[in-house]
Amino acid sequence: MICKPKIILGLVIITMSIFSIWVWADDFPMKSTNDKEYKTMFYKAKSEETGNMWDTWLYYQEGTYYLYYLANSESSWDNISMATSPDGVQWKELRRILSKGEGVTWMGTGSTWKSPNFETDGKFQINFSEWKGPRQTIFFAESKDLIHWTRLGDEYEFKQDERWYEPNGRWDCIWVIPRPEGGLYGYWTATPKPETGGKFGFGETIDGVNWKALVPPKVYGVSGDGEVGAIEKIGHRYYMMFGTEGIMVTLVADKPDGPFHVTKKNLRLLSGHTYFSRFFSTPDGVLGNHHSIARDGQVYFGLPKQAVVDTEGTLRLGWWKGNEKMKHQPIDVKLPEQKAGSPIVMLETTFDTDQGVILEGTLAVPEGENVTPNGLYIECGENQGSAILIGSNGVTDLGPMQADGSGFTSEKHVDREMTFGKSVKFRLLLKHSLLEFYLDDIMIECFSLPAKATGRIGLIKGIDIKNLQAWQ
Repeated sequence: MICKPKIILGLVIITMSIFSIWVWADDFPMKSTNDKEYKTMFYKAKSEETGNMWDTWLYYQEGTYYLYYLANSESSWDNISMATSPDGVQWKELRRILSKGEGVTWMGTGSTWKSPNFETDGKFQINFSEWKGPRQTIFFAESKDLIHWTRLGDEYEFKQDERWYEPNGRWDCIWVIPRPEGGLYGYWTATPKPETGGKFGFGETIDGVNWKALVPPKVYGVSGDGEVGAIEKIGHRYYMMFGTEGIMVTLVADKPDGPFHVTKKNLRLLSGHTYFSRFFSTPDGVLGNHHSIARDGQVYFGLPKQAVVDTEGTLRLGWWKGNEKMKHQPIDVKLPEQKAGSPIVMLETTFDTDQGVILEGTLAVPEGENVTPNGLYIECGENQGSAILIGSNGVTDLGPMQADGSGFTSEKHVDREMTFGKSVKFRLLLKHSLLEFYLDDIMIECFSLPAKATGRIGLIKGIDIKNLQAWQ
């Protein structure tokens, strides 16, 4: 999440300010809130010891997915907690693993990596920040099993290099990639001095815990400050997910030290009710993840997504085949008869949105200019709901709509800047007040409804829909 409040999520109702820090917490018992409880689709930490979640990040190792998240059990970010999964879909909550230190106001987020000397030391490493005032600095912890973490001493504290960075500026959340000469390159949220032309921190390490700051890479096309979500080499280019002005944008470079430019297409990778996307490597390739924010301020873990780079080099997030494991119980769902003059026709099935539902089918995409969009209506109150309206070439609007089809207001306008055919496959994932919507397995939007979905879903304007299927 990078952690800081002031630059992120203008749309979010969360007043939580700023980051956090970690401290080894072996005094916390190693247990889950319910050893038999696995949660799927929009995982949410339940432990009072953890509190509300914020930034999330993942690490995959030998068949297990390790989910870490910054959280606040008190008034500020005060801990990092975790969950594990055998498949990236079913999550078991474990414990708090790090807590803020004595005298620390708040912690900041981090990431996890394998020690550059793993073959000899067998260690994993994690970084986090702490703010005591007047500035934020970065600390480290290590583990042999990715669950039990020991904080390293203050001699490893990584501070601002005042040659290129503001002494009391942001300094948070290192994300790493391999350094060709050995060790790691790191990128982190920072406040470079204006004359550098940089927007984030850049440095290197040989052992993973002793860090040296370098000149920040120049960044073009970003006007405001921002936060480093993650960076990954995909193909021959370096893709960074960068949070600025409440959205995640994509920066691209040909070399690790830049320069970085905003991508030509699909610049707004995530926006609105989501934030802080990260990468992680799996047997299925590079995946992305992020958190999703309900309108009541509660934060959930969004579904893992495939990082998709097309032939033009444009990064998008797509459906990950591992999410098919969420399809537990098939639901018999039938298309209703169309009624003349009715703008919305409700499906006969009422779905259980406490458990979560997946609805799939194929639909016709309107063609030409000035077409009338069609799509899906999701009821979330008496005579009111939210609509997903699909227009020409898959351009989609989401927002409130009355049950009679009137009063639509677009809260989110999404153009993934790609070509869709006349008929596309859609996926709608819905649980409580959160949804994700995909066209031809490209993530169109993650959206927070104004209230919990009732389980009733309708078709708008006689949508031409086929092959409708659903699962609990």
